[in-house]
Amino acid sequence: MVGVAVGYAVMAFFLHFFGPGSTGSGMGYFIESAAWTIAAALLAGFSAAWIAVGSELPAASTLGLLIVAMSVVAMRRQGISRPGWYEISMAGCGPVAALLGAAVRLLIRRRA
Repeated sequence: MVGVAVGYAVMAFFLHFFGPGSTGSGMGYFIESAAWTIAAALLAGFSAAWIAVGSELPAASTLGLLIVAMSVVAMRRQGISRPGWYEISMAGCGPVAALLGAAVRLLIRRRA
């Protein structure tokens, strides 16, 4: 559970300080925002797996479910101001990116 919380905090930190600004419109902004969110989910999955030694993939999966839940909340909050493909891609790519981050952590982890 700590790994999931750390992973989500890493994702929020990464998007807040390095992601695109909250104001923007147009196709370029949405593509850039999607790319930053996927990169943040990769880093978050890696971080969650690093903390949750022994249960890396379940932690990354739980983080992925949290990303889906937050995408649904964002969809409801933003309404029609964002295109539908953007929120759907975040709900789909976020969990996959988190699992890929955990898989990278598993691949580079030193064997005991």
